[in-house]
Amino acid sequence: MSRTLRAPGLPPPRRILMRQVSLRARRHLGRWLDHLAPRACALCGTALAAGALSGVCTGCLLDLPGAARGRCPRCALPTAESPCLCTADSCTANSCAADPWPLDAALAVADYAPPFDRLIHALKFGRQLALARPLGELLATAWLGQTDPPVLDCLIPVPLGPERLRTRGFNQSLEMARAMSRCMGDRLPVLAHSLARRRDTPEQSRLGLAQRRANLTDAFIVHGRLEGCRVGLVDDVMTSGSTVIAAAQALKDAGAVRVTALLAARTD
Repeated sequence: MSRTLRAPGLPPPRRILMRQVSLRARRHLGRWLDHLAPRACALCGTALAAGALSGVCTGCLLDLPGAARGRCPRCALPTAESPCLCTADSCTANSCAADPWPLDAALAVADYAPPFDRLIHALKFGRQLALARPLGELLATAWLGQTDPPVLDCLIPVPLGPERLRTRGFNQSLEMARAMSRCMGDRLPVLAHSLARRRDTPEQSRLGLAQRRANLTDAFIVHGRLEGCRVGLVDDVMTSGSTVIAAAQALKDAGAVRVTALLAARTD
């Protein structure tokens, strides 16, 4: 069996090195490498300007799928009107008319469509942890770009089940939340362990709408109380909304007064 020989003292390639260190070390190493070479746009590879807030270049940012569409402020579904004419009590997309609807607001960066969906897929299933940073930065950019963004007290990621976390090795929503917080100057604490899953559940993407809702009945538990807390609930993709709704209800039951879903992408 042939082996690739490396001269003594030469560092291994970045990809091999990144596989050999822990997740925490990988995050610190990535920041250090930023000082050695300019960051590239996560979508097109164009070099980013120094100090760029988002990990996506201006051109790609303007071309994000669905970025210019009006969205319901409670469920983030695209609406026919731009700007959206939905109110807190009326959704023209007919998604959040359900009672109760525990989400007070929802913000999505873009539609779950090419080429943006490739970033999320590569993060979740390709183990490209570095992509959590531009996704979190895009969330921060979208949040700060609102005319009058509501106050948040903390960020809480939608958790994975124990077995899926062991298999994947990281929670993509947690990594996005950390990146979002750093982009905002660490003003928002990330409560990584406040929300947990009681059990592993089947993949939502394989289930119908009714099955998705039943799948998540009593699936989440909150450790401690969140009395009076205004929570930013971070997740990668919202499809039927069953996961985010179940998580938001658990947070409300624990005392949160307001829950805003912060989503990298939304499906129609």
